[in-house]
Amino acid sequence: MDSRFAATIKQIAMAEASPQPYGKVNDASFQPGEGQNVRFGWRKLKEYFEVAAKFKEQHWRIPGYLDGVKLRGKRIPQPGQSGISWCGIFATYVWIKAGVPDIRWAMPGVAGPNVKKIAGSAGIGIGDIAVEKGSLVHHCIVTAINGTSVETVNGNSDYQGITIKNKPISNISYFYTVQDDFYNYLESEYGQ
Repeated sequence: MDSRFAATIKQIAMAEASPQPYGKVNDASFQPGEGQNVRFGWRKLKEYFEVAAKFKEQHWRIPGYLDGVKLRGKRIPQPGQSGISWCGIFATYVWIKAGVPDIRWAMPGVAGPNVKKIAGSAGIGIGDIAVEKGSLVHHCIVTAINGTSVETVNGNSDYQGITIKNKPISNISYFYTVQDDFYNYLESEYGQ
């Protein structure tokens, strides 16, 4: 991870995971004053989609889209799926808020001129977006590395909330990182 962003990414991710255990968005509780069917922090979830996936006002007019972020137990419709999982959208949102330039969520992954996708877990660092093995393709922000495990902040986790978890580093299939200018120079000059 480009050292200019790592600490800020961690700080923002940890803030979104507060209050624990389910963070600023979750189905474990409801939005005060809006009824028990309304997801806690639904406006924040809507913001994640608008900032990271570039949703505009016309998206929220599509049947089921606004309900997918607003109502507990719902998701934005996605053909052939149980709805849009927003873990990668959350991780991309954190990167954008941390100042990583010119990135966006490009289903299914993070896209941008300085974003590099790396297979395995070798070289993973704080602030990187880890992607777990398995059919769910779960994305999460790395906030600490402890030998053979990583601490991560996970959007779209338990109760569609934002949780902090420790996981074996061996569960990482690949990760996204932001190259710093030195690595960009090497790649452009030497193709490395």
